[in-house]
Amino acid sequence: MKKSIKIKLTITFIIVIVCCIGSILLFNTLFLEKLYINEKKNIIKKSYIALESGITEAYDMGYNLQDLFKKKRNADGISDESNLSRFIRELQEIYGVNTILMDSNNKIYSLFQNNSMFDRRMKDYIYRDLANNKSLQILEKNDLYTIAINNHTFEYKKRGVESGGPPVYSESNGPGDSNNVNNNYGNSSSINIKRDPDIECFGFLSDNETAFFLTIPVGSIKESIDLFNKILIILSFISIISGSIAIYFISNNMTKPLLELSNIAMKMSRLEFENKYEVKSEDEIGKLGTAINELSFKLEKAIKELKNANIQLKMDLEKKEQLDLMRQDFVANVSHELKTPIALIRGYAEGLENQDILKDDENRNYYISVIKDEAEKMNSLVYKLLNLSSLERGMEELTIERINLLDVVNGVANNFAITINDKKINLLIDILDKTFVWADGYKLEDVVRNYISNAINHVDDNKFIKVYTENIDGEKIRLSVFNSGLQLDEEERKKIWEKFYKVDKARTRSYGGTGLGLSIVKAIAEKHNTTCGCDNVEIDGFNGMKFYFDLNIK
Repeated sequence: MKKSIKIKLTITFIIVIVCCIGSILLFNTLFLEKLYINEKKNIIKKSYIALESGITEAYDMGYNLQDLFKKKRNADGISDESNLSRFIRELQEIYGVNTILMDSNNKIYSLFQNNSMFDRRMKDYIYRDLANNKSLQILEKNDLYTIAINNHTFEYKKRGVESGGPPVYSESNGPGDSNNVNNNYGNSSSINIKRDPDIECFGFLSDNETAFFLTIPVGSIKESIDLFNKILIILSFISIISGSIAIYFISNNMTKPLLELSNIAMKMSRLEFENKYEVKSEDEIGKLGTAINELSFKLEKAIKELKNANIQLKMDLEKKEQLDLMRQDFVANVSHELKTPIALIRGYAEGLENQDILKDDENRNYYISVIKDEAEKMNSLVYKLLNLSSLERGMEELTIERINLLDVVNGVANNFAITINDKKINLLIDILDKTFVWADGYKLEDVVRNYISNAINHVDDNKFIKVYTENIDGEKIRLSVFNSGLQLDEEERKKIWEKFYKVDKARTRSYGGTGLGLSIVKAIAEKHNTTCGCDNVEIDGFNGMKFYFDLNIK
């Protein structure tokens, strides 16, 4: 059951819900109050900036604070509020910001009637410097204004009455208290009362004469957050329990067809194809069931065909082995037989140069050169056939030794130096000195010779050939020979490793190719138990083909 999908889905659901709820609770606890306070602070700061800008502009135009609060009369003679009064009222109605102004004559301007509490607090802040009161939490302060949270911690005196009447409470120790509130009236005691805080902004406008006091209620955000968190936790437990039950039954319905499909698949693995899944829906499970049924049908059919094909393949392999043996014998016999006529042709051609048989020197020299050239081609063919036959038959033993790859490449390149110069080919060798590999030196030289010869014969008009190495997994190094020129499709890239296969027979005939060079490379790779191949690539801006041969470096 521990591996059951429905259990995993249920546990995953619970973990996700718990994480989400935990994140919400953490965010509410750590950041919501700060965000709320910061929002209120921004509102009161923007209100101050707008108030400062408007009044300063009016002062520059010659108005004073009293002028700005004077009521206007419209065309009908009806008294209307001033622009500044309207602005202060909008601050209060829209943003909840209460505003009080005081000019240099200590005259108060506000929309409140006899609001001594706000007046007293402003005067205390301005004249009694009570901004450092312990109930204030400074948020921002500069030379012109201070923004703070007023937590309103008050101490109230409980004054006893000698006549036995009801007790009387008076506010004390807060900003703006007059001395008489601290007078004793019989026996007294004190209690602390705290109300919701406000964010307050107070100070002077830029004229340093007009004092201002802005306040905006904050509300009991902590209590709201705590209440919200408690409700969220209760709802979360309900959601987790109900959701877990629901997802358990839902996942149970989903896993039933999956178990059925699993059983069918297990029987298919035992090559039992009788059972089929009954498709009841068109959803993903239904599509999976259809695919399993189709797979079962095709697999059963394929296995039957495979068994028949396997019998035929065995027969074909036996025939192929016989043909390969016959071909190898043929190559060996033909190569052996060709050695004698080649020797005779070469001897006859060399003797012909010293006899006065052909009177015309030009014709004689031409025939002689043709005989020698053909004899050389036949001799090369015989050599390659013998070499290939020896490799395929396993008649040659490799002598594996540690070889400097750069020395081998440079040696082969020097052998082709005349041809490279005549064709004006740009041969670039990019191999680090002292790049050592483990291989048979003579066979490795054959590989490099065949690759460079092939590159010279197939390079295009760009005349670019590059010999370079690439590191493979730190265990092997790949020797690559690139030539700019024709690129081959995948099918032809497979065939060029076959004996006697020629991509362009006419071109191959022109340079005397036999179609055996790459076959010899392949045989050498198999003998070294390594890999060779070719790919279409682009190097240094040239399109062409690279032929590679992997070599062990350890």
